[in-house]
Amino acid sequence: MNVVDLLVTIIVVTILVTIALGVVTYIAYKLRLARRPVAEDEAASAPHYFQAHEPPAAEAPPEAPPAEVPHEPPAAEVSPEPSAADDPTQPSRGEAGGAT
Repeated sequence: MNVVDLLVTIIVVTILVTIALGVVTYIAYKLRLARRPVAEDEAASAPHYFQAHEPPAAEAPPEAPPAEVPHEPPAAEVSPEPSAADDPTQPSRGEAGGAT
């Protein structure tokens, strides 16, 4: 058996074991859900397994006042210069300029 065959065998076995572990994990998850009945009032409540951590008041850092940001007055609005496309006396690109 050469090195390539050995590596292919290792990769295939790894993929198959990963799929098998995924199936076993899914079955265990479904069994866990089926084991405990859910009451109606529990179904609408907060998460059962994860709770937000709130540090004690002594460990909470003091809130800093917001930093002042220098404010510039808004710039005067500049209207764009009229272009040849806006001028009704000029022929547009699709027009031929003269009489046909």
